[in-house]
Amino acid sequence: MRYVKWQPASWCVSVIALVALSAVSALAQTSVTASPSKASEDVAGVREAAERFLRALDDLDWEPFRTSWASEPTVFFPFGDTPDRVTGQVAVEARWRRFFEEARARRPGPPYLNLKPRDIQTERYGDVGLVTFTLELIVGGRQLPLQRRTLLFIRQHDDAWKLAHMHASGATQP
Repeated sequence: MRYVKWQPASWCVSVIALVALSAVSALAQTSVTASPSKASEDVAGVREAAERFLRALDDLDWEPFRTSWASEPTVFFPFGDTPDRVTGQVAVEARWRRFFEEARARRPGPPYLNLKPRDIQTERYGDVGLVTFTLELIVGGRQLPLQRRTLLFIRQHDDAWKLAHMHASGATQP
């Protein structure tokens, strides 16, 4: 008859942690090494949601713009008078409404903003989508510094991708 020699509890915890870490690592490698066609399918919904959002923003089209957002978004606006993170639907919408009114008063349109996204990168991590890009902005015939944008989408219960966070910041020209 064989007897099993029990190891101290700390050794068992270490083994369990190592097995869990290996499993997580294997899962991460699997999603990163997915086939190109599968990867493009995975980000298609995120990309389409970003395109709808940017089109609504460019046209200052309030209803499609508003429905692009998750129920409790956060935003770091690119506006000098709004340096802190803005949290929640009411506060985010109030700041955007002010911007929409100001932009409509200054420029003919649509499109009002003539957004030109460059270097767009779209990634997906399960129910989270990440879109990063820079914007070329020309206002009054003057080229402004590049603007960096990060959009974080979450997939809602109805499989719609909604914008949960936007981070907008300026970038210095090289």
